[in-house]
Amino acid sequence: MNEPDGVNIESLKKYYEEAYGAVRKHSSSAYVTMSNPLHEDSKELLSFVGGFERVVIDVHYYNLYGSRFDNMNVQQNIDYIRNERVSNLSVVSSTKALSFVGEWTAEWMVKDATEEDYKRYAEAQLDVYSHATFGWAYWAYNCEYNRWSLKWMIQNGHIKL
Repeated sequence: MNEPDGVNIESLKKYYEEAYGAVRKHSSSAYVTMSNPLHEDSKELLSFVGGFERVVIDVHYYNLYGSRFDNMNVQQNIDYIRNERVSNLSVVSSTKALSFVGEWTAEWMVKDATEEDYKRYAEAQLDVYSHATFGWAYWAYNCEYNRWSLKWMIQNGHIKL
């Protein structure tokens, strides 16, 4: 299940427990990835899934969706990454589950941002998401929308690996 939203915590716990059991029926060593179980009850839910063995929490980070980003300027977006996203990853790290930033992009809602602004924003994300204990994945390697494409970001000096 990708990005479960609007689902009550008891239903989500049941789903994760059954999914975990289905994987464990076939493999005791595979990592079980639980996609984006971060919402209003995240601490309770993370505590629940963090009790399983060999679990990866897959979080998706965009400064695009939700009204909180509508009026943020360049520095506010970067501060959000360096504060809120760091805090969010540390909540995951407080369990024995591994953290994986499974989706992110250097696109945002800032109007009139300069190329340097985009580079700083991408750099802040790369710096923070590199601390995920299971790694990170950019939205797409090659995409028609430049800042959604890791290939374009690398070729144009916005991301240095």
